[in-house]
Formats: sequence, structure tokens, C-alpha cells
Amino acid sequence: MTRRLAASFLLLAALGLHLAVTRPCRRERDESRQAFAAAREERERLRSRQSRLERGAASGRAPAGDAAAARALRLSLLRSIDRLPLAAVQIAVEAGRRGPVAAHGRLSAEGGQADLLRAAGRLAEPSSGVLLQRLTLLAVQGRVRLEAEAFSLRAPADLPEAGS
Repeated sequence: MTRRLAASFLLLAALGLHLAVTRPCRRERDESRQAFAAAREERERLRSRQSRLERGAASGRAPAGDAAAARALRLSLLRSIDRLPLAAVQIAVEAGRRGPVAAHGRLSAEGGQADLLRAAGRLAEPSSGVLLQRLTLLAVQGRVRLEAEAFSLRAPADLPEAGS
């Protein structure tokens, strides 16, 4: 009889523990999982939106105005060679007169192959703000030379009307 009483007491204690501790913990765990899943979906949505916005901003869109577009392209070309030990650097930029091209630019430099490839990589990054038209790496008389032609585009709002 004492064993049955002890077993009944232990069964009631286990049931009480289950109802008082285990079920609320499981409920809290399930709510936390749902909140985590919602936060993860929101993070992925925001990451996708950020990526889309960065691609749009960095797709070679130039600021309004011919001089501003040329200045922005010149700065992008200069940033690509910043702190690289290059020689015979030449940068030429001119504003685009008509059409969707806001500015044309040309960069040429001589140096070590690794430094020139680093500069080319910087130009090719979407965050550089330029679109590459041509990129050439030449070895001439024992020297390695990089020649790059790039351009930037006008924002759609800055394009002249087709009829004007």
C-alpha cells in the first residue's frame, strides 16, 4: 500500500511538474522559434533590398550636370589607383555631350602586375560607380601597362526628351 501511495504521489508530482514547467517552456520555445523565423525572413528581405539598391546606385549612374558627372568619374578613376605604387599614370575624362552616357574616362598606368590587377579589380567593383568599356593589360618592353576605358550613365530623369 505504501508503494502504491508513493507511486501515486510521484505520478502526481511528475504531472504537476509537466503542467507547471514543461508545457510553458515548450510554448515559449515555439514562440521563440516563430519570432526567429520571422526575423530571419525580414533579414533576408532587407539584405535583398539592400543588394538591389546598391546595384542600382553603383551601376554607373552619374550625378546631374556634365561637370559633376565628369568630376565623379575622375574621382572614381583616382580611387581605383589610390595608394598603389604605379608610374606614368594618366587620367583623362570628358563629359558626354548627348545620349545616356554622362561621362567618358580613360586611365593608363604602369607598375607591377599585382598592383595593376588590384586597380582593375577596384574599377570592376559595382561600388566604383563606373561601367568598364575596355580593360587591357599589356606587357611592353619589360613593363606592364594597364589601359582602361570607362563611362558613367545619366540618370533616367536627366536624359533629354526624345523629341527635343
